[in-house]
Amino acid sequence: MDLAAIIGTLGAFGVVILGVSVSAIGPAGLPLLLDYPSIAIVLGGTLLATIGSNPLELTFPGLFKSIGKVFKSKSVPLIETLVIIVDVAKVARKNVLAIEDSLPSIENEFLRNGLRLVVDRVDKDLITDIMMSEMKYADQKKTIDMGVVKGMSVYSPAFGMIGTLIGLVMMLADLSDPNSIGPNMSVALITTLYGALMSNGVFLPWATALDSARKSELVLYEMVRDGILFIEKNERAEFIEQDLMNYLTPELKAKYEELKFSREKGK
Repeated sequence: MDLAAIIGTLGAFGVVILGVSVSAIGPAGLPLLLDYPSIAIVLGGTLLATIGSNPLELTFPGLFKSIGKVFKSKSVPLIETLVIIVDVAKVARKNVLAIEDSLPSIENEFLRNGLRLVVDRVDKDLITDIMMSEMKYADQKKTIDMGVVKGMSVYSPAFGMIGTLIGLVMMLADLSDPNSIGPNMSVALITTLYGALMSNGVFLPWATALDSARKSELVLYEMVRDGILFIEKNERAEFIEQDLMNYLTPELKAKYEELKFSREKGK
């Protein structure tokens, strides 16, 4: 579960509610922010436009799967994967075929498939092509998820404006009662508020979170690919470790060094 996504989404609505509560009107103004026809126009229009702008199999039920991924944990196990690669490299240095015994315990499918190619003595160039294809396919799926949610951030303010225009047309159709103009104008404008809030407080942050997760996983894929190719060349584990540590941020490098020290001390 990604707490950042939950906190960010709830916080976007929270600041609006707080802003209204401490205004001159006070908490009594909160009911003015609730208008069901406006909600139906913004959310309904956004969902249908998103479904209509993409192939049906990608957005329904793929749309809800994409949104669900926003709230899943986005931590990328760079350190844990590097430890596995180094350990496997030590085994492969003595006997490449011995790697096969380690495969069942490796959860990372991309790493496991790559090591299987090494065990099967597949040509280096073919290994590179296969792994690059897998990386491209995985990245493409995540790009689609991000694009679907980002599209919602574009449609929601547009439907907010459409709802406002509908409200203005209905208001201007009957100006016989001057006292009704203010409340009717308020209802007309609330749809624009919904569109802007959903776009900038929900859908755009969600799309950005999915894109950040995509980029982080791409780093993991690249590190695994390089590790597999080093193992195929039968490079020393120490050399592989030193090279792949370049994929770690300074903070992760420090954590890796601590983990490495504790593992060596425990031997």
